[in-house]
Amino acid sequence: MNFGVYQDIAAQEIDELLSHYEDDFNEAASYLDGEGVTRLAQLMYLLKSKEYENVWWRIENRVHDLADVEGALDSYNIANILRSFSRSQENQMTGSNKLFIHLEPLVIKHLDNIATRDLGHVLYAYSIRNLGNPELYKAFEQKLE
Repeated sequence: MNFGVYQDIAAQEIDELLSHYEDDFNEAASYLDGEGVTRLAQLMYLLKSKEYENVWWRIENRVHDLADVEGALDSYNIANILRSFSRSQENQMTGSNKLFIHLEPLVIKHLDNIATRDLGHVLYAYSIRNLGNPELYKAFEQKLE
């Protein structure tokens, strides 16, 4: 549903809000734990701003760091980070392919723990990017059976 001028005003207000907190988001992204970085990614996804790629870049860098730490990201974090990156910016993906490739081993490891409602988001994230090795898709197929 399009609300015309009101939708444009709301988008402008969101961008103004983000501009006030951009430096805080950038700084926070560098030290947040798995839960914190997941929430920041979800916030950016929900606000649907087409700006602030630098915030997304910092979130991505932190996710890369946490992906290398055993237990830092659980199934909830992984599913929602992938959802946020794959549906952000008015459903135009953000982030690099490297992030999705780096998270593949964690997705496979945590696949049995990913909630059914979140599984669709994980499948969407990899299929829309046309990424994933055969082992990942084999794991997806086994989970769906």
